[in-house]
Amino acid sequence: MPPTALSNIELVANNACMESTFESAIAGLEETGASADTRELVELLARHGSEEGAMLHHYERFALDAEAPETRYLVLLILDDERRHHRLLVEMANAIAWGMSEHSPDPAVPDLTHKDAGNRDLAAHTKRLIDAEEQDRIELKRLRKRLRPFKDTTLWELIVDLMLLDTEKHVQILRAIAKATEKV
Repeated sequence: MPPTALSNIELVANNACMESTFESAIAGLEETGASADTRELVELLARHGSEEGAMLHHYERFALDAEAPETRYLVLLILDDERRHHRLLVEMANAIAWGMSEHSPDPAVPDLTHKDAGNRDLAAHTKRLIDAEEQDRIELKRLRKRLRPFKDTTLWELIVDLMLLDTEKHVQILRAIAKATEKV
């Protein structure tokens, strides 16, 4: 099976992991006696997660039904992102439902602890990584220009565009880390 192909077994296994993902958040609402606002927010996340689950199913069908390897390849890239989005929704729901992420028995988005505040080494390292990502952005744009002659025959330009979007995301994440290393 080519590396971009996905078997029915892999798709079912990946979907099974997402079936009961909001159960811990629902249990947290009950155990903590959550307020109506908290319940509503977790229900909103769960509803969105359910809708994404349905979309995931459609993307999986699309990947299985696609005959062209480039279509399958691109849909699998989307599936990777959508699965991560679903996981993030679950982790937010767990953090909200349990009140604090450390109380959640399952993975949850951590709270801001500011434990890295004033960590000069981490701040310097973060700055170096931001600089590297910004240099990466310049190099990717240069690469993209060089790939223009192939845009009608390959996916290369699109993949570099996706890498540029990821680079922007990395810079945002690193800026959040840099802010966390500032003194509180």
